[in-house]
Amino acid sequence: MNRFISPWMNQSSQRRKRLLLFFAAILLVLGILWASRSVLGLYFIGLLFAYILSPVVDWLQRGLEWIGKHRWLRFFYKKARSLSIIITYLLLLAVIAGFIALVVPIIVREASSLWEARESIWDNVYRFGEDVFERYQLLPDQVRVRVEDALTQLSTYVTRVFQQALQGTVVAITYTTSLVLAITIVPFWVFFLLRDIDIIHHSLLNAFPGIVRKDVANIWRLLDRTLSSYLRGQILLCIIIGVLTTIVMSILGLDYALLLGVVAGVLEVVPNIGPTLAAIPAILLALTRGPGLALLTAVAANLIQNVENSFVVPRVLGNSVGLHPVLMMVMLVVGTEIAGLPGLIIAPLLAAILRDLYRYLHYRFADDPFSPEAALDLVLQGGEFSVEI
Repeated sequence: MNRFISPWMNQSSQRRKRLLLFFAAILLVLGILWASRSVLGLYFIGLLFAYILSPVVDWLQRGLEWIGKHRWLRFFYKKARSLSIIITYLLLLAVIAGFIALVVPIIVREASSLWEARESIWDNVYRFGEDVFERYQLLPDQVRVRVEDALTQLSTYVTRVFQQALQGTVVAITYTTSLVLAITIVPFWVFFLLRDIDIIHHSLLNAFPGIVRKDVANIWRLLDRTLSSYLRGQILLCIIIGVLTTIVMSILGLDYALLLGVVAGVLEVVPNIGPTLAAIPAILLALTRGPGLALLTAVAANLIQNVENSFVVPRVLGNSVGLHPVLMMVMLVVGTEIAGLPGLIIAPLLAAILRDLYRYLHYRFADDPFSPEAALDLVLQGGEFSVEI
């Protein structure tokens, strides 16, 4: 106990006061964030939007600053950042409006048609199920017992995962006024966040003691690399898989191809499990037209997933978020157990962040500590890593 007290007592009284003030401020901020967590989700979403839109804003800002170099257009140079954010907002609204005007009506029409045909689809699937069940009864008793045990275990596991996911997403909204206020403020909050991002970043760094400021900046850079790769790559991946699924299902002559593509694109945010869930409705719809088309659809869905895992994901998401499938599966279960559906989605990202953070701190805590710059370079370069205790 003395080895902890002695260093503290050896500090000057003014330094002890500053340390107490620093830790008290951290505890106060964490307490406020925890107390207001029910409405902070919208601000977190706004932060993600700001993060995704930041490259577009930067690109537009450089263009406006280039235009503003001309003598009569200095206004564009002075207001380049604000104007670039406004243009980005307008472009985003135009994309959303175009999607609503062009794509949504088709999706609604296909969904309505699918709902009207639900009884005939169910009848076809039911008859196919009866035929499979009759053939299943012809199997030896030992085989049927093993199949039933496996299906029971699978059913129990899937049910538990979905229950935990739903429990993680069902949140009672107690403070309606705060929620409405947050929805109103978030667009303006994102605007100022994008406009003053450099000032905010500098201020946050200065809030940390100088002795750890370089390490905090390096850790932020690692977080920035992983998070940007994941978010922007995940959006592009959803679009690619959605378009590819729509094209393949259209080639197969399957009904509701666009709707199936949208479902596949949306479910792509759920790693590993999403593509499998997206293939189920496509196979069931194909089953109504015959087992042959259903088998062909299953093969096509598997082919899309293989192309995705082999070519699309490595090139879109990059190696910075790459996790081995074995670790990915474990993280999905752990994330679902802890936080439901949100945990299922962010578990791979969190695992990648913790991996890079551990490696950086391991280099900094070595017997012969690496400098902050050297430790950062080693983590960014990747390669083989071994733990030395």
